[in-house]
Amino acid sequence: MRFNNILLLLLLVSGNVEGKEPITVYLAGDSTMAQKLPEKRPETGWGEALQKFFKEDQVRIENHAQNGRSTRTFITEKRWQAIVDKLKPGDYVFIQFGHNDESKEKIDRYTPPADYRQNLIKFISEVREKKAIPVLLTPVMRRRFDEKGNFFDTHGEYPNIVRAVAAEKKVVLLDMHRETEELIKRYGPEASKKLFLQLAAGENPNYPKGIEDNTHFSPLGAGLVAGLVVEAIRRQRVSLAKHLKPVPAPVTWDLNRLDHIGGQAVTIIGTPQVISTSTGKAVLFDGVDDGLVIKGNPVAAAPAFTVEAVFRPDSGGATEQRWLHIQEDTKDNRILLEIRLNGDQWFLDSFIKSGEDKRTLYSEHFKHKTGEWYHVALVYDGVAMHHFVDGKEESSGPLAIQPLGEGSTSIGLRMNRVFWFKGVVRKARFTARALSPAEFMEKK
Repeated sequence: MRFNNILLLLLLVSGNVEGKEPITVYLAGDSTMAQKLPEKRPETGWGEALQKFFKEDQVRIENHAQNGRSTRTFITEKRWQAIVDKLKPGDYVFIQFGHNDESKEKIDRYTPPADYRQNLIKFISEVREKKAIPVLLTPVMRRRFDEKGNFFDTHGEYPNIVRAVAAEKKVVLLDMHRETEELIKRYGPEASKKLFLQLAAGENPNYPKGIEDNTHFSPLGAGLVAGLVVEAIRRQRVSLAKHLKPVPAPVTWDLNRLDHIGGQAVTIIGTPQVISTSTGKAVLFDGVDDGLVIKGNPVAAAPAFTVEAVFRPDSGGATEQRWLHIQEDTKDNRILLEIRLNGDQWFLDSFIKSGEDKRTLYSEHFKHKTGEWYHVALVYDGVAMHHFVDGKEESSGPLAIQPLGEGSTSIGLRMNRVFWFKGVVRKARFTARALSPAEFMEKK
């Protein structure tokens, strides 16, 4: 009998673990966070992009944010109470208001600073009463530049009220006001338009006359802001971070054989050779008609990425050499690492294209000798691309792109079999995030 009781207890505990409800993260906020109607697309709230970062069986995002709402109207319309009534212990509520609270000219939503502060305190108190966890977010920035190209803010004292309340009540603060300011400034006055709902006349049937909206996000902007929220969760070590999907492990290709590289079958072009070097085997390309094509894009779907390689360019090749090329299967979207050769010197040239957005980095002022081993890296951080030689950044520039899709990768040539590379490639590594130089793989 005692054994049966123990067995029954174990079964009950096991069933309870397996059937554990996911944590719900409720989003309370305004239009910058909210789900959009089909007739408003491509406008996108950053809250719409949040679920993809979390393990679906452990965290569920429930977006209650609404266009045009302030803390005051979110309460009076009973939208706040709808969240409180559903809360269970361990749930989270992400609270982000301010855009409409500070709009004095819109009396239907304006909330004086003192009332805004009290409403935030009310939110915190009522979430904690349900043994759930409040998280405060400062409002995201609008895109505002003066005639000289200097960025400026329009939120007045409201972001500081959020910061003060968070400190006073010991609530986790995700400072999206500062994070998005940095994001917009890094893009600059022109390129930052891509982050917002900016459409020319006739470009989208939902906006036949076009639109120039500097508050609401494009899909790209919403995705980047959601990514900033997630990075802030990791950085603040919020308990919720353990439920985030793991960052994909780097994919490393050791070029020590020709039949398979990185577990993928290889199409061999010409007669590249596996040779022994002082630090291991590598592949030698003749600069005439040698190349390898590997099925797969190791950074497919990555909103940020790093492409690294260890190689030795040799003298005597063509002036322009495209030696690592990632090409999307169905579109002309690509990533290229190239060199420009002049006698026994070379410099790095890199290129990224996705849709109509593209950028070339060209570091002709940084010359390197042929016949020596180098580590090179191309880093895209979601805001800009940067390229490095032996850990030193040689060029960078702003770029806003959608992630590339599945495709193929060529080494030793451009995919269309031009601009052949003369030299040796020992290793390539692909990481689905932007690495710092301290995280680069070793050259040896």
